[in-house]
Amino acid sequence: MYKTSLLSCTAAAAIILFNIQFSVHAETLEVSDGKTVPVSDKTYETIHAKDGGKIIGKHLTIVTNKDINQDTNKTVYAVTAEGANSAIELLEGTTIKGTGSGIFLGLEAKDGATLQMTKGTITYSGTGASSSGILSSTGASFSDSKSKKNKLEDVVISSENDNLLLPLGISAKNSTVTLNNVTVTQALIGIFAEDHSTITVSGGSLDGDTDGVYAGNGSTITLNNNVTVASSKSNALHADGIESKITMKGGAVIGGSLNGHGGALFTENGGRIEITDVTLTTNNFGNGANANGFGSIIELKGKTSIEKVRNGLRAEKGGKITSEDLTITAYENQEYSISGIIAIDPNSEIQLKGHTTIEKVSYGLGAYNGGKITSGDLTIVGGKVIDQDPDEARSGVWTGDSGSEIQLTGKTTIQNFDEGLYADSGSKIISGDLTIIGGESEEATIGVSTSELNSIVELNGKTTIQNVGTGLLAIEGSTIKTSNGTVDTNSEGLDTQSDTPQNGKKNKIEAKKAALVVINGGHIDLTDVSATAEVAGLQFATFSDNDPNGPDYPQKYHSNEINLTNAEIHAENDTGILVGAFVEKSIEDAAAPSIGTVNLKKSEVHADVLLGDGIFWDKTSWKGKNSWHDKEMKAISNGTFTLSADQSTLEGRANIAKDRNVHFDLKNNTQWILKNSAHEKDDDGNLLDIAQRSRSDISTLHLDNSSIIFSKPTEEHYQTLHIGSGKPDSTAVYNAMGDAKIYFNAEWSDGAAINEQKTDRLLINGNVSGTTSVYVMGRLENDNVEANTSAAANVRGLSLIQVSGKAEESSFKLVNGYTTRGGLPDMYTLRAYGPDSSQGKANIAQNLFDEKNENFWDFRLQPELLGNGSGSGSGSTPDPETNIPAVAPVPQTASYLVMPNALFYSGLTDMAKQNALLANIRTSVLGKEEDKQTGFFLYTYGSTGTLSSERGPLKYGYGADIRYAALQAGVTLAAIEGQNTTTHLGLVGTYGQLSFTPKDMSDAGKNTLDKWSLTAYGSIQYNNGFYIDALLSYGILKGHIANALRGNTAKLNDAKMLSISTTVGKEFATGMEGLTFEPQAQVAYQHLMFNTIEDADNLTIDMNNPSQWLIRVSGRLTKTISTENSRPMSFYGKVNLIKTFGDDGTIHIGRDFDLDPMGPAIEGGIGINAQLSHNFSLHGDVSYQQKLQKTGISGASFSGGIRYQF
Repeated sequence: MYKTSLLSCTAAAAIILFNIQFSVHAETLEVSDGKTVPVSDKTYETIHAKDGGKIIGKHLTIVTNKDINQDTNKTVYAVTAEGANSAIELLEGTTIKGTGSGIFLGLEAKDGATLQMTKGTITYSGTGASSSGILSSTGASFSDSKSKKNKLEDVVISSENDNLLLPLGISAKNSTVTLNNVTVTQALIGIFAEDHSTITVSGGSLDGDTDGVYAGNGSTITLNNNVTVASSKSNALHADGIESKITMKGGAVIGGSLNGHGGALFTENGGRIEITDVTLTTNNFGNGANANGFGSIIELKGKTSIEKVRNGLRAEKGGKITSEDLTITAYENQEYSISGIIAIDPNSEIQLKGHTTIEKVSYGLGAYNGGKITSGDLTIVGGKVIDQDPDEARSGVWTGDSGSEIQLTGKTTIQNFDEGLYADSGSKIISGDLTIIGGESEEATIGVSTSELNSIVELNGKTTIQNVGTGLLAIEGSTIKTSNGTVDTNSEGLDTQSDTPQNGKKNKIEAKKAALVVINGGHIDLTDVSATAEVAGLQFATFSDNDPNGPDYPQKYHSNEINLTNAEIHAENDTGILVGAFVEKSIEDAAAPSIGTVNLKKSEVHADVLLGDGIFWDKTSWKGKNSWHDKEMKAISNGTFTLSADQSTLEGRANIAKDRNVHFDLKNNTQWILKNSAHEKDDDGNLLDIAQRSRSDISTLHLDNSSIIFSKPTEEHYQTLHIGSGKPDSTAVYNAMGDAKIYFNAEWSDGAAINEQKTDRLLINGNVSGTTSVYVMGRLENDNVEANTSAAANVRGLSLIQVSGKAEESSFKLVNGYTTRGGLPDMYTLRAYGPDSSQGKANIAQNLFDEKNENFWDFRLQPELLGNGSGSGSGSTPDPETNIPAVAPVPQTASYLVMPNALFYSGLTDMAKQNALLANIRTSVLGKEEDKQTGFFLYTYGSTGTLSSERGPLKYGYGADIRYAALQAGVTLAAIEGQNTTTHLGLVGTYGQLSFTPKDMSDAGKNTLDKWSLTAYGSIQYNNGFYIDALLSYGILKGHIANALRGNTAKLNDAKMLSISTTVGKEFATGMEGLTFEPQAQVAYQHLMFNTIEDADNLTIDMNNPSQWLIRVSGRLTKTISTENSRPMSFYGKVNLIKTFGDDGTIHIGRDFDLDPMGPAIEGGIGINAQLSHNFSLHGDVSYQQKLQKTGISGASFSGGIRYQF
């Protein structure tokens, strides 16, 4: 009894002493007035510190009471610290959980108080919020408490019932709180911070049904050390308002979505979220990050992974998002569209730095209504969408509306989408290095697509597009272009199995259907591109649904345009350019539209058919009928189309609709190679008749310094190019300028019926202007039709070109004025027969036009016959043996025939001057000692001659004018004095230039050859005056053979010439002082050695290495006189009788041609030798040679030189 009373008294004294108040049930602890009370292992209904009071509790249990559990008391917290310097510290595990009562409000620190809790739990057990609102139920609340000591550590805040969620897990208003390893579950909002609060979170997990973490009204929340934040129905992290900010490093964010709203990160009204190395996830329906409103910002730093989202990033109403290394992976097999990244509205902006990967989405990047996105390196892989709207294409990158823009600045790879890039409604996409690999969709897949006026896609880097139906598609005033021209010769396509030649182009397109498509004003500008397609390289189409009889007439057709520079287009098995025009099916008498223009510069188009009529999807199974804007359309055959090519190559035939105007403008060395189509089929899939596949049609052709080339015939089928419609028009349908050229293939026949002639043809149904050079190639050697020399001139040969309108004789000319056939030098020319032709009119039976009219022009390949005139008429002189007019050879034939004699003539001139040199040495008046001296000498000489032929040109005998000039230098190596003889030995080097121009041959040219030779000589002179001279010479010949029409036709390389000569003679004194007579005889041999000569006219010349022997018998009379200064001087005269033989061989130019022997000649001349000083002597000589028969050379020669002895 004493002890109990004593204890009671002691407790009462303590209560009085410390001002501690207990209810009559001992359920409430309240400390005030600056007191500090430590308590442990107690159970209270509430604890309360105020007025500077402090409670330090350990292992406490707070249960509230039934009275407090009433609705009128739901604003009372289980634990409250209020007022400055008031504090509660709950240490080592405090439990706040109702027992037979409810817990609506857990902890509270307000008005400057401090609250700490370690290793505790707060369990919400209320039945619902009071009428005062959702904030009446809070796990931990901090209000106007800026103490840095506010801390929850290892605390779990939850609800005792999964179906009863705690409205606020942790709330902060104008407060500062630290949360270490805190767990909040079963709450509507995990953390709620407002009014410039600061919350620092380290570790733990925060889960809110509507918001996991919310920062508003300028508050700041920082999450570190791998915090997990989740929201099952809305936003995991939510920053609302200017200066409201959430920062997170590491950890995971799991967002939810209800009706498509919510997600992992959400900022609005200027709020800001910054995360580093965080994984974001939603319930497959939410946004990974959503910045909503002007000034709202989300920054994703480090490596960010976003998974199971409907939208990875979303910026709208002026919001901004930036990321570094980012991966977005959507939930696969969704039954709705999924966007990786989307920016909406003006000033909304997303910047993707580092590398971004987006997978399993319907749309990779999207910007519309003014939104903007900028990306660095980017990879987008499309997902598989179930039950997608068939009219809604999956796009890798897309923009819509004016002001919207996406810039892909790094390396971008897009795979498995219906559209790689798509810009619509005036928006813009700019790419750097870009790779697009299409999906396996059975619908139309497109690499890059634009639609509507001012929509633009700029491809600025290296672009590769593969495995798509259509490469590029521009519709209704939109544009696709490249902005640079750099050639990357190192570039290779991604598809290593493709056998398409890439040719080092920077940009590459491989399309299953069409490479480039423009519709209704589409515009494509490309540089440095290689494109391949299975159906159409380029597609031009115009659609109109305007009724010409309705209020919108005239129809609003839009002209398309494609500009290609340094491009290659390949449609090897189909059509290079398809052209189509369509109107609504109900419209009749449609106006002619302007379908489009293609401008090619330094580009190539290789196709089975160059130009075709129609649209590529007619040839596919994509659509059962043609439609446009849900209206059924029909094709029309009118309209205009222009192809302009500059320094380009075109391959394939042209096939145009009946009433269509197609204009070709080819300039600056452009080539159009026409060929028979190998694969063209009709609507039933059957190969077209060869007559159709070998015909080309265009309306007009402007050929400026360019070429039309007919490729070799296929199975004996030649081609025909039709130009013009034949309608009256003052403008020429064929206009040639500069060096315009056409190359024909033909199989030679003479006089064959017009339909039996085998040749390519050009038929011009209209007027012609300018002059075109014509080349004829092919099997001209096949003379399988006998010549019909009795036929009229205007039906002989082959008809190559016909013109129904105005033309001139000079409108078409064989290049160089002639051609040859079969390796023979026979000359063929193109003669024009027509209304104003000097050759006469064309034969109407030869007319190939549908409308027969005798006033047409017919340009025919015919042989040039020998005779008095140049024509093939009666003026021709027949061969006397066959009585058939002989065909004139090409002009250079005469040069080959006279060249051996011209060379022999130069060789004889050299030998004559060398013999004169030896004679001068012998007649030297120097003393014996001086004769032993070594001598150096230099001579120059020249000769002119006229070669004549007895056979004449009818037998291919030709004369020539010959000019030869030479410089000769030599040295006497030794002068050997014997008992009765004196021997001289030496070397002579000679450079000579020989020119010869054939006579009796029209258009013969001047031929020039250079000759270098080295001659060894020896001379033995006996004391009795007898002497023997010997020469051995070897020379090299180089030069050109030419004619007046085309200049040089062949190059002479490394021809050689060998000469050997022996001369004997004796000096006899006469009765007159100083006068001697010298009879002489010479035998000489010359041999020419030629390689085979290849001539520009497809001739091969075998010169057969001709040779010549010469015998000369001569006499020389010399008079020597002495001058006053004892310098001797001598004069001489000479007469030579010359005979050549062994030089009557042949040369072979397709057949053998005889050479003319030079025959005998007589020569006379005079000369002078003068000793100018002790060492110098002077020599001069003039002579003239006269042939003694009709064949031979007559001409003069002259020489002069000096000799120096030392």
